[in-house]
Amino acid sequence: MSGDAEDTVPALADVQGLKPLVTALRGTVLDPTEPQYRQSDGLSYDHEPEMFTRGSAPRPLTAVAGRGATLRLSDGSELIDLCSMTENTVLGLNDPWVRLRQISHVLSERPHYVTVRFGNDLYYRVANRLSRHFNKTGGGRDYVLNMRECTGSGAIELGLHAAWTAARKSPGRRKLASFVGAFHGSNLGGVLASDHQPDRGSGRVLLDRADNVEQFPVPEAGPDGRLSAATLETLAALERDGEQYFAVIIEPIPWRNAVHVVPVEFLRRLREICTAKSICLIFDEVQNGFGFTGAIWYGETAGVHPDIAVLGKGLTSGHGTLSMIVADRAFGTVESPFGFKSNSANMLSLVAVDAVLDRLLGVEGPDAESLPDWLPIGLERDLREGLLLTTYAHAVRMIDEMLTELRHRFPAMAGRMTGLGLMRGLVMLGGDGLPSAAIAGEVARACTGHGVHVRQASTALFLKPCLVITQREVDRALTALTRTLEAVAGSRAG
Repeated sequence: MSGDAEDTVPALADVQGLKPLVTALRGTVLDPTEPQYRQSDGLSYDHEPEMFTRGSAPRPLTAVAGRGATLRLSDGSELIDLCSMTENTVLGLNDPWVRLRQISHVLSERPHYVTVRFGNDLYYRVANRLSRHFNKTGGGRDYVLNMRECTGSGAIELGLHAAWTAARKSPGRRKLASFVGAFHGSNLGGVLASDHQPDRGSGRVLLDRADNVEQFPVPEAGPDGRLSAATLETLAALERDGEQYFAVIIEPIPWRNAVHVVPVEFLRRLREICTAKSICLIFDEVQNGFGFTGAIWYGETAGVHPDIAVLGKGLTSGHGTLSMIVADRAFGTVESPFGFKSNSANMLSLVAVDAVLDRLLGVEGPDAESLPDWLPIGLERDLREGLLLTTYAHAVRMIDEMLTELRHRFPAMAGRMTGLGLMRGLVMLGGDGLPSAAIAGEVARACTGHGVHVRQASTALFLKPCLVITQREVDRALTALTRTLEAVAGSRAG
C-alpha cells in the first residue's frame, strides 16, 4: 500500500483568512498555537487517577493536539485513531469547516444558549434540513424530530418512551423485544433494554432486570443469504405474539457482536411484521448514523425504514453534545421530562450539526455562492459536493485493503472481516483456529503502545475510522497493527 493520497486541507491556524486573528492572540493566554494547558508553576498536568471515581480516570495517555485521524500525545509521539475517538468523530479531529462555523458564531452576538422554551432561527434551520432529508429518504413516511437530548443514551430512552406512550391505549402491549449482545446506552431504559454482560461493565441501578424485555438471538443468515433457523423462529415468535409487544429495538450493526451486520432480509421481514402487528420498530443508529455507512441513516442504506430512528455521536462529529430521534408522526408524542434536556439548547452544538451536514451532503443554496474565497481548494470542493459523494468510497476502499493485507500477513491470527462501510471488524483467531475474545482483547490493549487506537468487539477488533482518513494514516495504521500482531503472536508462542 502506498501513501500517494494526502490531505490538502491545512491546519486551521494556517488558513490564510485567519492569520491576522492568530497573530493577534500569540503570546497571550488565548494563543491557539500552544496546544497544552499548564499549571501555575509551568509544569504540564499529569495522569492523576486518584482525583476520579474508580474506573473513570483516563488512561495514562495525554492528548495535546490532533487533526483528522492523527492524535499527538504529550510525549511527542503520534497515534492513528481508527475508532473516531470512541466512535464520535466522523470528520476526524478538529474538522476545519465545523470549527470555522463555530468561530463565526462565537464572534457574533448570536446567543450561545437559548432555553428550550424559546425558538431560534438556527434551531429551525437545522431541524428543517434534517426533516427534509429524512422525509425525502424515508420511504414515504411522515417523520417528525426531537432534538432535545444530549446523549445517545438519553435519545434511546426517549425513543422507548415515545413507543411506550403510543401503546398506552393497548394495556396488553407491554413487552419490548431486544437482542442478545445489544448495547443501548447507560440510561436506565437503555440499560434494561441491553443484554446484561457483567464482564463488559453492564452496571445496574434500581433494577437488575426488566421482566418485560425479551432477548432474541442475534439475527443471522448463511453464506447463501438464507436466514438461520433461530432467526426464522424469532420472526415467527414476533408474528405469533405481536400483540404483546409495544416495540422492537435493534442495532442494524450491533458492534458488540463482533461488528455483525443484521441481514437486510431480516430487517425487511421484521418491518412487515411490525407493520401488521402495530409494533413500533426502533433502529438504534447511535453508532452507525451520520456517515459511517455512506448515508445519514440506515433507512437509506438498507431501504428499510423504522418507526423511530435514534441518532447521536456523529451528529456533531464530537464538536458538541446533541442527539435526536426521528419518529413517524404516529409515534411522535413525548411527555416531560423526556425529550426536554436543557443542555440541548447549546447553540454551538447546533452550529456543529449544520456544519456536519455541509460536510457530508454539501452546502445548500445561497451558502454555496458565498463561501470564503480563501478556503483551501480541497475543502471548497468537498463543501460543494459533500464527502459522502467525494470521499466515502475511497475511505472504505483503503480500509478494505488494509484489513485484507493484515489477513494475508497473519493467516493464522486474522480471521474474517465483518461490518459495513466504515464500521468494520477483524475477527481474531486463537491457536485452535477459532474466534477468540481473549486474543482480540490482548491485541486491542496492546495497539496503543504501537501507535494505533482500536477497540475490542467480542472476538473482533473494532475499527470505525473517520471519513477523512488519509492514505498516509492508513499506511501508518497498517504498520502499527502489524507490529502489534507480531508482538502478541510472539508472546503467545513464547
